[in-house]
Amino acid sequence: MAALQKIRSNTWIIAIMGVGLFLFILTMVLDQNTISAITSGGRTVGEVYGKSLSQEEFYKMVNEASEVQKFRSGGSLTDEQTEQVRDQVWNEFVSFELIKHECDKLGLIVTDEEVKQALREGTAQSFQNVPMFMGQDGRFNYTALQGFFKQAKEMKGKQVDSSVAEQIATINSLWAYTEKQLRRELLMNKYQALFVTSFTSNPVSAKVAFNDRTVSTNTQVAALPFASISDKEVKVEDSDLKAAYDQYKELFRLDNEVRNIKYIDVNVTASAADKKALNNEMNVIFGKLQAGEDPAAVINASKSAVRFANVPLSTSVFPSDIKAELDSMGAGATKAPYLNVQDNTMNIVKVISKVQAPDSILYRALPVQAADAKAAGVRADSILNALNSGAKYADIAKKAGVPSDSSWIAASQFESTEISADNAKFVNALYNAPLKGYTQLEIGGNKIILQVLDRKAMKSKVVAAVVKIPVDFSKATYDAAVSKFNRFLAENHSLADIVKNAPKAGYQVIDQDGFSSSNRHIGGNGQFPGIAGSKDAVRWVFDTADEGELSPLYEVGEANNHLLVVALDKVYKKGYMPWDNKQVKEFLTAVVKSQKKGEVAAKKLAGVKTIEAAKAKGAVVDSLNNVTFSGYAVVPAVGTPEPMLTAAISTAKVGQTTAPIIGTAGAYVAKIVSRNKGTEKFDAKLEMNMTQRSYMQAAQQVLGALARKADIVDHRYKF
Repeated sequence: MAALQKIRSNTWIIAIMGVGLFLFILTMVLDQNTISAITSGGRTVGEVYGKSLSQEEFYKMVNEASEVQKFRSGGSLTDEQTEQVRDQVWNEFVSFELIKHECDKLGLIVTDEEVKQALREGTAQSFQNVPMFMGQDGRFNYTALQGFFKQAKEMKGKQVDSSVAEQIATINSLWAYTEKQLRRELLMNKYQALFVTSFTSNPVSAKVAFNDRTVSTNTQVAALPFASISDKEVKVEDSDLKAAYDQYKELFRLDNEVRNIKYIDVNVTASAADKKALNNEMNVIFGKLQAGEDPAAVINASKSAVRFANVPLSTSVFPSDIKAELDSMGAGATKAPYLNVQDNTMNIVKVISKVQAPDSILYRALPVQAADAKAAGVRADSILNALNSGAKYADIAKKAGVPSDSSWIAASQFESTEISADNAKFVNALYNAPLKGYTQLEIGGNKIILQVLDRKAMKSKVVAAVVKIPVDFSKATYDAAVSKFNRFLAENHSLADIVKNAPKAGYQVIDQDGFSSSNRHIGGNGQFPGIAGSKDAVRWVFDTADEGELSPLYEVGEANNHLLVVALDKVYKKGYMPWDNKQVKEFLTAVVKSQKKGEVAAKKLAGVKTIEAAKAKGAVVDSLNNVTFSGYAVVPAVGTPEPMLTAAISTAKVGQTTAPIIGTAGAYVAKIVSRNKGTEKFDAKLEMNMTQRSYMQAAQQVLGALARKADIVDHRYKF
């Protein structure tokens, strides 16, 4: 049992493996994604270097990664979290295939010995997938893993509790996933190490880097901001824009097709009548709680987003607005219905009691196994009598074939407003059972002998009845919104009509340019998830729509509270965005204006040799201190980092005034006031190591360069 004890000391799940309580069992069941993959087999989610990722394989990878995420977070995943896992799986697939392609050309592989070495070292990131085998030092405990496999093998063929068998299967699945991830991680690390060591530093370059970092300059600067030059003083021709386009063309490269879309997103909200009805409902609930009716029955019969838990909880478990109320209320107090604008809910709070409860409990529990409930009761009474008469717990546990070790459990591992009645019963026993005595419990039809050995970290906790109900719309309100939107669409058949008449009807047309298939939802961009449930609209944009066409009306949103119509404005094929694209043209215009204003500024400062002369030409004078070559000089009047100015300041001699410098957003004249050497002593070896570490950034950026050659195809929007 020693190996399992090491695991039990690090995880709540393993600690109760032999007990069968509070089981968080991760089931590898067929979800809708998997069923879809099986029924539609052979479809491709994407490609990297011609290697296809099938829908079935993708969903399998997503399911595995989801189970790991559930295990680590201790609960089910929201739709948004599931989407994030999908993105993570895709990004990992692409990154690995890019690196593996290079490794195959170089003959780089991960050997079995390297895997064994990684297991011994225990520092690989992949081991975070199995936290129950992580030691107190933060390293993976391979001995504990071996001990688990040994005991799991010994249990094979024996009659064990079904929950234990399921947990063993779950951990086996987690480890199989971790092994695959470990080999991938080792190969990517090996390539990165080879890449980094391809760059070398030397004492000479180290000395230059040291001086660039530690030698600073104080200077006086006269700045002529380009913003002070009127646009009327410069003229931008199409020929100028085309020339700038040729110069910056790579910035407009499209590795995949993108589309400009326009859409109307109607967020359906509660009407005045809906709010009045909810207010009446909340007042009825408030009256029942004030009258002392059973809070569990009252709350669980309502539409409250916070369930009633008849167990002392830390106030941090509750939503932030509820926590603030609970912290300020006394036992027995009830707060009347109030609106929380932040999450758009109506709320009632009643403090039933405030108690001091432990945040950490040492316990052990012995499940009583028997043929039926009656036999279990007789056996439980017999065990309890034996223990109270002096029998050793370890002897009885050994005879029963269950662990006898005690385990610490933190309140954070079970505190939740979603706690079940059985779990609440067990927690209350942990809180209230006589210390070091034995207590018989019946949980979910099972008999348990519980012994609480110690309680620590007493904290103030609360039993509270909380009603939190969203201010939602009624069916009548929703139907009215749909009817109004449909009438608008029936009267406006074209994109031009939509754009022209939407504001009159109270709707806003939103532009989303450069929309790509990697945007999983309409409105999604980067970290912004977009409109939940709008995948069908994304498929319409890429698989069905023609330029200028309007989509059907989509009823979307997390709570089906959004009405969406999309129009396809423009399609841009793989290659380069054209110079006259709206965003490209805006960028080029800004660049050309800056260049031409630089020419104007150069003429204004022509022949200027002093700060005073520059000031007379309209320049703003300011002081810049501690400018180093490794940084960027920024003049407050301009507000833009200027590499050219930085270089000029760092290379000019003390007392010297520079010639006019034409920067990115301004023209400058600088007078060097003083130059200071830092107190830090030069250490060639240390500086070379620092330079070498900086190459790691280049190693990370190389994926972008590889991706451009890989002909990546992303069809995730289809699934």
